[in-house]
Amino acid sequence: MLPLPETALAPPPAYTSPGGLVFRRLAIPDDIPLIHAWFQQDHAKFWCLQGASVAEVQALYASQLASGFRDVHIGALDGEPVVLAESYDPRFDQLANHYDVRPGDLGMHICVAPARRPVRGFTRRVFRAVMDLMFDGLGATRVVVEPDLHNERIHVLNKTFGFVYRGNVQLIEKVASLALCTRADYRDALQHLQENAP
Repeated sequence: MLPLPETALAPPPAYTSPGGLVFRRLAIPDDIPLIHAWFQQDHAKFWCLQGASVAEVQALYASQLASGFRDVHIGALDGEPVVLAESYDPRFDQLANHYDVRPGDLGMHICVAPARRPVRGFTRRVFRAVMDLMFDGLGATRVVVEPDLHNERIHVLNKTFGFVYRGNVQLIEKVASLALCTRADYRDALQHLQENAP
């Protein structure tokens, strides 16, 4: 793991995915009550922020935005925020101790907003938009994820969109499943989804 960079990343420009989601940088403090509420939901339990206060969530994300190697994005559909996406440079993260980081690697975390009503295929649509953000909006050549070993729902999504699992690693806060996805992996997964669409 490299020493932390001395200067923070510049705010990224807005990005609109082919699926119509519009991404912008997290706004502090305006967005904090919203994402705090998302983290209290059962589906977000692996973020380990259930029970955290609004002030604690704000401090966490202020630190991330000031780190110089992490960024945080809100994706909205028709003007309504529907997803939080984090991106980070794994060279400066503990994950660098567990795999061979390449130029162009970009770490990713995703938290989808709780649905007001069930919409078939919505989570896949949002996940695909976040992947488009990583590759096309932020210029990744390979996306890296390290979900909790027991987070079965995200494992299914990751594999659906082309992530190749490399085994489990012991991080400070969890046992994680390391998985990587190249642009080619992602394209192949999209083609497979298209060919098998009902």
